[in-house]
Amino acid sequence: MKKGFYATRSKSFVVMTALALAAGLAVCPAQVNAESSAEAELTTVAVEGAETELTTDIADISGGAADTVLLEETDIFASQSAIDAALLQEAAAGYSFESPLVVLDPYGNSPLTAVAIFSTDEAMGGTITVKGKSEENDINGTFEAATDHIVPIYGLYNGETTEVVLTLDDGMSVTLEITTEAIDTSTWNIEAEMLDSEAYDYSTMTLTMQSGGTLLIIDSAGDIRWYFNSLGTQGVHQLSNGHLMAPASYTISGTYYKSGLVEFDLSGKYYREYAIPGGEHHDFQELSNGNLLVASNSPDLSSVEDYIVEIDRETGEVVWELDMKEILGDTDDGASASIATDGSDDIDRLHNNSLWYDEENDLLLISARHKDAIIAVNKTEKTLAWILGDPDGWETIDESYFFTPIGDGFEWFYAEHQVTMLDNGDIMLFDNGTAKVKYYDNENRVKGDDVYSRAVIYRIDTENMTVEQIFEYGKERGAEWYSDWISGVISLDGTQDALQITAGSNLYSEVEDSHDYGPIYQLASGYTSTSHIDRLIDGELIFELTISGDTFRSQTYRTLVLSVYTEGATLDVTQTGVLLGSLGEKATVEPEEEISFENTEALPDGWTFSRDATKVTLSGSFTTETAADELADGYLVLKNGDETKVYSLTQTTTENDGTTTVAVKGWVSPDGLEGSAWEIFLVLDGVTYESGYSVEF
Repeated sequence: MKKGFYATRSKSFVVMTALALAAGLAVCPAQVNAESSAEAELTTVAVEGAETELTTDIADISGGAADTVLLEETDIFASQSAIDAALLQEAAAGYSFESPLVVLDPYGNSPLTAVAIFSTDEAMGGTITVKGKSEENDINGTFEAATDHIVPIYGLYNGETTEVVLTLDDGMSVTLEITTEAIDTSTWNIEAEMLDSEAYDYSTMTLTMQSGGTLLIIDSAGDIRWYFNSLGTQGVHQLSNGHLMAPASYTISGTYYKSGLVEFDLSGKYYREYAIPGGEHHDFQELSNGNLLVASNSPDLSSVEDYIVEIDRETGEVVWELDMKEILGDTDDGASASIATDGSDDIDRLHNNSLWYDEENDLLLISARHKDAIIAVNKTEKTLAWILGDPDGWETIDESYFFTPIGDGFEWFYAEHQVTMLDNGDIMLFDNGTAKVKYYDNENRVKGDDVYSRAVIYRIDTENMTVEQIFEYGKERGAEWYSDWISGVISLDGTQDALQITAGSNLYSEVEDSHDYGPIYQLASGYTSTSHIDRLIDGELIFELTISGDTFRSQTYRTLVLSVYTEGATLDVTQTGVLLGSLGEKATVEPEEEISFENTEALPDGWTFSRDATKVTLSGSFTTETAADELADGYLVLKNGDETKVYSLTQTTTENDGTTTVAVKGWVSPDGLEGSAWEIFLVLDGVTYESGYSVEF
């Protein structure tokens, strides 16, 4: 048959939403640029388990405490499996290639995506082109040979109509026009400046990790082509299989200590979730054996950001762990002046914000912001190898572990982020440049118009213990490019010739005409927050994204550069998601005063209790006349007859005129509580409350 017969055509197609798909509800068919007036009918889908909800189900307790209801476990993977089953059922329904079924946002969490469902008489693959507003911003991918097809569509424009071209291997082609509902993206004012289009790789786009919990993929024109806000954003990486991995959504302590990690794809499907004792923060690295090296906290959360664990990829078990206090001691040696403006807890003496494993030399590199140092540990032996950084203020570590600078133009780094190693062994990092002195000398910190940040590369000689600075970028940009915290730099090819630099936290006060602000100001009003995301080729700036706004959500933690359609990263609706690992047994606490259950009160409305496979969680708030600094500790109490278990609650206070509003969060894992039914009580501001719920593990 002549190839010319298969010209590109626009056809009618049915559009379905994720909720309608999962619930089996019929929706109105949509025609877009249709040649035919016939409307395809949508078959109602009835899928076993599709009624599963993402919210907690509560049932009457059986065999537990009287006058309470039992928290039943919510299984997010069961809900996801219902969507998978519905997609597979639709794929077998025989939609033609000319009139496919399009499901917008199939998993309900990735609104600028869709899937096209159709069948072909013979097994056949093809290509997909998601049209950009200009040709260079087209997104191209392929789909595998099959007879029943579920083709993921990535890169739809927000609140607009996007043209999508599907082409089979035999040359037949169809054009779809897909319209998405508008998401509010007014938080981010995004500008793109192309300085050298010939050097820019248009086959890739920039994934940004925004403070506040949103991931964006942005094209070379500054348009958002993917949006996701269902997981954490500190330390997202693309795995060797093409999937992404991000911190889990639940915070077990502080503001960013997450319960673990989640492997997912751009469609929003979760494949694996890893629960980790001590949680996850800042960063992880995928090892060559597939395992995950994770920046964590001590399992009982008695110290933070000083613990590293290796997680078995298949089981979720901790197979190796390192307590940095055993390497450095629990001291204030080398304390950074960044501590004065970070607002960190006293127990955060190290503040490890990134990891890098040098497999050839069995060296684990960690970025200790609160020491102004990159610390190398012999991973197998768990011994100190060397310390790269200003040796000032270190008293308990022998000077032989430190490097001596050589060469011209050398500067030490301060309060750094994201250490990596280039293919030739050079060490690269983002020098935030905070203070440029140690904590004991904080009154002499660099400030005002003199602040600056850099991406910097060092070459070390471990035989002679010397260090040479061989590259820097950012100092020449001055205070307007200064980024006191977060931020990072990555190589796109393993060398210094192709770099992506993220200066993610520039704050500016027009009143003070200053850019010199640290993390303690990030939630305050009256500041403009700007991220600079720079692409350098051969040391020259060829492209810059700027993201600005008046909230902390305009701050960018780090960025990735990726191909939207990564080879091998096909949406797999046949794979069932799985939860691996556990949070471990949560440490109990001794309350300041004995808890009495004789005169308890009913907990007011407005509190939320839920349960999944790894934990029971609660959240709510109350208002008291007690001043914030006089507020008693809050407790979660589990009671089984005469046995009680007491756990700490996280309380965040806001003082108003004569009152204090207290936001409360808490959790407990099932580890160590199996085999009993426990009544749930809360102790708030010295008063014991009955929650009305029970839990049985």
